Amino acid sequence: MNSPLGTRLSQSGRPKVWLTLAIILVLVLTLSCSLASGTDVSVQQTLAALAVQQTILAQQSGQNQQATAQAEQATQVAMEVQATLMAQQGTQMAQPTAQPPPPEVVVSPPPLQPATSPEPAVDLDELIKSAKILLYEDMAGTGQLELVQEALDMGGYTYKDDGSAMGWFKEDLLSGTKWNLIIAASERRTSIQGEFFVYLMDYINKGTAIIIEHWAIDDISQGKIAPVMAKCGVAMYRDWFVPFGIQPNLSVWFLKPDHPLFQDPNHGMSLRNFGNFWSTSQDKGDLLKLTGSGDAELLAGTIATSKSDHGTLVSCMGGRLIIQTHSSHEYSRADITNLYQNYIYYALKNHFLYTQ
Repeated sequence: MNSPLGTRLSQSGRPKVWLTLAIILVLVLTLSCSLASGTDVSVQQTLAALAVQQTILAQQSGQNQQATAQAEQATQVAMEVQATLMAQQGTQMAQPTAQPPPPEVVVSPPPLQPATSPEPAVDLDELIKSAKILLYEDMAGTGQLELVQEALDMGGYTYKDDGSAMGWFKEDLLSGTKWNLIIAASERRTSIQGEFFVYLMDYINKGTAIIIEHWAIDDISQGKIAPVMAKCGVAMYRDWFVPFGIQPNLSVWFLKPDHPLFQDPNHGMSLRNFGNFWSTSQDKGDLLKLTGSGDAELLAGTIATSKSDHGTLVSCMGGRLIIQTHSSHEYSRADITNLYQNYIYYALKNHFLYTQ
């Protein structure tokens, strides 16, 4: 049985224990609040449980000294835990705050474009100088100047020369060679006709440049040459005939002096300086007229003011076909060779512009 004194002591010591426990509890709660933002929740719960446990032990113990010692021990544990937490918090504050990595910017490459190389510029002069040219000139073997051959040589062209051999000419026309230019110069009083114009028409339809010199179209105008003339847009106007005893006027006038055919590569030519080379013949050639079909242009004729008939020089098929019906040897050699060079250049230029 406890004595009243012991009771008083126990009762008087009990408030001190409660006060100590209350201080510990307040300390733990304060520490928990101050470190709540950065302290592990399990540590806070452990401190609270420890304080409650010590309170219960103090209540159950009847000995003031034991309760006081336990309270002091709890206080010491709380202080050590507080020091540990503060040290951890200081370490965390010393470490740089980890920043979230910046969002990765994905730059999509531009869509791939098909590899293209600029097309090289077409050098027309180079194409013209390297053209495949076939020549038939029936003045070969007569002992007279071959004016077309001379024009080709002076122009620096490479060509296949069949001379006046119609058999060779036919073979080359049927050889399958992709000729860029075919020249059929039939000035002599015997001439190509018939099937040759069928072959030439095939090349015309393929875009090949063609130059025809023929003095007797009137004799064959209803024959194989008719489709060529119809496609060109010209027809026979009349025969150029000079009766015996009359001094012939063989002047030919340029109807369009500024036309490119008269400018490049030569200019200043004239067909009014004439002789009478074919003096034994009254037939000096043929005169042509426009039909209104095709794209034919009369470029030269026997009457300077007549633009649609009396023609002896015509260009058509976009400049790829040239027909001459006056005889080259009636005029100045220099004028004819220069003019033929222009024919060749003009026809080839239009051929390559058409086929490229």
